[in-house]
Amino acid sequence: MDRRLCDAAVEGDVTAFCQLLQEDPLALAKAALKCEDKNPLHIAAILGHVDFVKAILQVDFAYIMCLARDQDGRSPLHLAAMYGRLEVLQELLYAGSQANSAHSMCLARDRDGRNPLHLAAMYGRVAVLQVLIRAGFQAALEKTDGGGTILHLCIKYNQLEALKTLVDILKYPEFVNAKNEDGMTILHLAIYYEQHETAKYILQKNGVDVNARDANGKSALDVLRGVGNIKSEIARRLKVAGAKTSDFSTGLQDLVREHRSWIQVACSIIATMAFQAAISPPGGAWQEDLIADSRGNPVPNPHRAGEAVMAHTHPQRYELFVFTSITSFWAALSTIIITICDFTGRLALFLLSILLHLAIVTLAAAHFTSIRMLYPDGRKNIKRSTDWTEIILLYGVWAVSGMLIIAIVHKRLKKKTSGFRLSC
Repeated sequence: MDRRLCDAAVEGDVTAFCQLLQEDPLALAKAALKCEDKNPLHIAAILGHVDFVKAILQVDFAYIMCLARDQDGRSPLHLAAMYGRLEVLQELLYAGSQANSAHSMCLARDRDGRNPLHLAAMYGRVAVLQVLIRAGFQAALEKTDGGGTILHLCIKYNQLEALKTLVDILKYPEFVNAKNEDGMTILHLAIYYEQHETAKYILQKNGVDVNARDANGKSALDVLRGVGNIKSEIARRLKVAGAKTSDFSTGLQDLVREHRSWIQVACSIIATMAFQAAISPPGGAWQEDLIADSRGNPVPNPHRAGEAVMAHTHPQRYELFVFTSITSFWAALSTIIITICDFTGRLALFLLSILLHLAIVTLAAAHFTSIRMLYPDGRKNIKRSTDWTEIILLYGVWAVSGMLIIAIVHKRLKKKTSGFRLSC
């Protein structure tokens, strides 16, 4: 691009621009063809030189420059909207209307997937938004490439006035409840970013779904409880609006989704330990089918090679050891299958919690059983101390787990009973 043309665009010098065109009528066309980034119209739109923009738009082929993109994929309309150059923006839209393409100019996206209305909302250009919505209403309803709406951009960049303008003009409840790529509504997002004034404004609007769930199954009240600075007033307004927290199954679903890989790793370790205990039992196995008698002659062994020694010395405890090892192994494998297949129904989640609990407890039981089989019979003090360890740890785990299950069931029944009473 000619240096003099660039300087004229920066200064907004219409006289210098006209002189250049008199010297070379194709100066503007050459600039449009050779420019790799911003052409003179881009520069004038950024700086707000309205008279210079008018002078460019009077050239016959100037409309082509309106559609030209810089390295960020932005047209002069994008830049005018971003920098709040209202008069420049009106001139560009008027030029587009003459070519019956003002609407398409508003829909044009930059490299980040944002149209001029998105940029105006991000930078809080309220007056620009009002003009652009009249020119291209559909552009306000378009989502970004990331999946969010223009309302999500307002909250992400903390532009409350722009949000109010858009909500008042659009008046679509389903648009207010639209979700971004993370399944979050604007209410979720306002609470997540701790924009309390914005959250209050959203809660005042009709048709807001306060119990909408994000991709992790969390409601707005769940998100509020997860942020560091909890505002009691926001919590009170949410509860007045009928907001609810996630129930047990939803919380378990969150746990599975967020820690799926860790659950699979833990269950793989449990299954490996149970498998190893089964093929290498405590006390080892008989090694030979023949044994030597008192004279050194080989005689048949009453026990076959490969059989567990403890199966004959402690048959009852060995049966318990085998049962707990098998149970732990298959419970761990079943848990891995459920997490891999992504079963998220209530029954599947309940079964997952039971299986994971069963795999851990039965593995602990197998461990204690193997220790009991290896006791030295003449060491009563060791036996007594190990008995107390077994009572405290093994039975303690069963007791605590049982109390947790009873508490959960009681909470669920209480919730159903209260709901029944309210309905009555």
